[in-house]
Amino acid sequence: MLGRDEGGAAPEAGSGVLIELAGVGIGYRHRLMRPISMTVHRGDFWGIVGPNGAGKTTLVRTVAGLLAPVSGAVRFPSGRPRFGYVPQRHVLDADYPLTVFDVVAMGRAGLVRPGRRLGPVDRSRTLQELERVGLATLADRPFASLSGGQQQRALLARALASDPGVLILDEPTSGMDLPRQTDFLAFVKRLHLEHGMTLLMIDHHIDQVVTVADHLCLMNRDTDLFEAGAMDQVLEPGRLSAAYGRPVQVDRRTGTVLVQPREVPHD
Repeated sequence: MLGRDEGGAAPEAGSGVLIELAGVGIGYRHRLMRPISMTVHRGDFWGIVGPNGAGKTTLVRTVAGLLAPVSGAVRFPSGRPRFGYVPQRHVLDADYPLTVFDVVAMGRAGLVRPGRRLGPVDRSRTLQELERVGLATLADRPFASLSGGQQQRALLARALASDPGVLILDEPTSGMDLPRQTDFLAFVKRLHLEHGMTLLMIDHHIDQVVTVADHLCLMNRDTDLFEAGAMDQVLEPGRLSAAYGRPVQVDRRTGTVLVQPREVPHD
């Protein structure tokens, strides 16, 4: 594992370690890959990338406590944070319609005592997050009637309404067209910069990840690859090529990072 003190962006003064994985085996009964190590500090924005089936979701489920490690332990030195989760897609039964407000208010359910209804504070927080994602005027609309991009913003508002210490995004722009992808990622980036939110974002589009994240985790269970560290450390052609199983080039000349697989010549 690459350490944070080996170069790249340093954490803000006073920031602390939120999550530690040291020699943790991830998987279902059997390890998917060699034991892995990773440290998440408060205020980090991690992009977790790799090809399909690389183990990205398994890693995040283990970090969030939804899946027990096969070996080792996930540690929370400052106490276990509350996790907010934005899924890749959401399916609701058409026979059980919920309004946009109802869906976002679900984020408050874990903060209310069993058997109690949402109170004024919960409704207020729900409306605040609807306002923040630009859906306040659609609060009474059926969730199923929203466009895919609007549904994803509602699911983001639901996660934010839970007042998370760590926000997990699972391929959040899947199915969106390019303009909506750009808008959604810009909004997430503002959450990080303006509010110091800690984020873990799963994606297989590394060109999107490098525009918003400041830390990068490369995974590929098939090649037993796991690299994690500050973006400038990990965003290196050799490591990317190992992750994707083909030559990759990184172009920084224009002031932006372009990750492009090189054509493999055929005989």
